[in-house]
Amino acid sequence: MIYLYYILLAIVSYFIGNVNFARVISKILKGDITKSGSGNPGTLNTWRTFGFWPGIFTFIFDMIKGVVPCLIAYFTFGLIGCNPEIAVYVAGFSVVLGHIFPVIFKFKGGKGIATAVGVFLVANWWVTLIAFVIMVVGMLFIKYASILTLGFVLAMSIVEICLCNPANWVNYIFIAGILCLVFFAHRSNIKKLLTGKENKTELLQMIKNLGKKKNKDTTKEGDLPR
Repeated sequence: MIYLYYILLAIVSYFIGNVNFARVISKILKGDITKSGSGNPGTLNTWRTFGFWPGIFTFIFDMIKGVVPCLIAYFTFGLIGCNPEIAVYVAGFSVVLGHIFPVIFKFKGGKGIATAVGVFLVANWWVTLIAFVIMVVGMLFIKYASILTLGFVLAMSIVEICLCNPANWVNYIFIAGILCLVFFAHRSNIKKLLTGKENKTELLQMIKNLGKKKNKDTTKEGDLPR
């Protein structure tokens, strides 16, 4: 019976992950994020296409999407005799999977960074905040956003594996799964980095352009947290 609870949690979390706020916000703004800029339904592409606040709201809502199922899992599964720590990572892996490979959008989703941030916030909020601040500050000096975002997920995965209770060894699988999903979603960015074709992200310049609406034919660039 306990396994059925975990399966139900995974299914619900996956479909929560299917909700893509970049698509929602772009529709509200009479656009289609998948046909703008890089075509990626994520934070940075939304920022470049529609402006600062739509991009920020995309990130916040996608992050909350990662937080919600993990918090529900943590507070409810202990009450029904299940391991809440395992439940958090079951929910976390499933919601990231749903974001990157959403069945309702023919498995064409975002790249999972913002949703992964939400998962890690529930698992270990203070380490996540420190790592996130380091990532954002690093973008002022390292112009390749994909390096910082992938570095963030890699670092947090290592930290979480080290901090997990060894008795809950199955968590190692789910954490590694989140890491693999995010890296797979960034495979085009990794290829561009290796070939020297990855575009730079000028964060300071973007901040200076706060509130300015971007044209929908924005030049393709690597994406930020999505």
